[in-house]
Parts: sequence; C-alpha cells; structure tokens
Amino acid sequence: MSRCPDARAAEAVMDEVLARVHPIANIRLMYIAEVLNNTKQGKYGVLCKHGDAECAGNAQQLCAQYWSRQAPAEPGLDPWTRAWDFVKCQNREYEDIGKFTLANKCLEEAGFSGKRANLTKACWSGPDPVPMLRNSAREAARHRASVSATIFINGEYRCTRDDDQWVDCPGGSEVDDFVYTVCDIYRHWGRQWPEDVCGPEPNPLP
Repeated sequence: MSRCPDARAAEAVMDEVLARVHPIANIRLMYIAEVLNNTKQGKYGVLCKHGDAECAGNAQQLCAQYWSRQAPAEPGLDPWTRAWDFVKCQNREYEDIGKFTLANKCLEEAGFSGKRANLTKACWSGPDPVPMLRNSAREAARHRASVSATIFINGEYRCTRDDDQWVDCPGGSEVDDFVYTVCDIYRHWGRQWPEDVCGPEPNPLP
C-alpha cells in the first residue's frame, strides 16, 4: 500500500480532511497484503502487491505509527501527528519508499528524535515488522478491504480509491463530504454538532 498510487491520492485527500477535523479525529493505516502460511516464508511473512520494497515501506510506516503514539507526547501535539507527517514525507519521494535513507530522512522531518527515533529505527530494522505486517493484513481482511485505498470512518466502510478514481462512495468523495461524515458521526456520539470545528450545523438532529 505504501507504494500504491491510489493510496497516495487518497492520503492527499485525507490530509485536507484532517486539516479541518483533527481536533475530533485521527487517522490510522492498515496494510493490504497476502498473509503467508508461516513467518519463515518470504522476508516479511506477507506478500505485498508492489513487492518487497512496498513491504519495507509498510513496515517503516507501521513502526512510525506505533512509536508516534507512545508517551511522552508534547503539549498541543496529537499523538498520531508524527506518523502522519512521516507518511506524507515518504509520499513526496514515493519512488524511494522502502529505502532506509528516505525513512531516516522522513523520521527526522516528522519530528522523531532521541529515544523515540532510535526505537522506531530499531523496530523497522529488527524482527518486529513480520508480526506487525501480518496482523495489519489480517485486520484489513477482517474489514474486507482488498483494494488500496479503502477508507473506513469510525470502523464503517466509506469509500474506495481504485484505478485513479473514487468508486462506491456513499456520501460523496469530496473533501467536504468526508468532513461532513466525520462531523456527523461526532454529533451522533455526543449529541452535539462540533461547530467550532465543523461550522454551522447543516441538519440539526430532532
């Protein structure tokens, strides 16, 4: 998925969505792959659609995702922010995704430093990627996500980006549409429209 053009296009749209709703939402990535019969098959225990380079990129992003969320977090910084910045950095040089040189560069650019940076590098350089990739692929399969990129909001299917276009998108596929979905789910959870984030409530609940 990390080397998939449709994933990059979807992530670019989600970045615009997050810019507007990040006070009430976060993002987490799952990685589609074929889980092999045992962990000794292949380098990573999975087959990625764009080869081992993509598996490496997926592993780097999973490690960044994990260690981004570990304490301590800086005041005013959402725990997932570093990992998302890491993904965006890699996407800007997507032909090198999977290479350690790009991963190290993006780690620094995304604000990983000190012990957090060292632990993230140790994660993708050691045995951790095998179970992480296998678990992520199984999670994607449980969600019946077989196409990159498939978008879920609050655990529910929302939209698919495939072959350079949005398909099967109840509720629309524009940035405003995704923003509305997030805001509407938040409203149903808290019975209050988050006007400070989402603007005036379009269709008040009865």
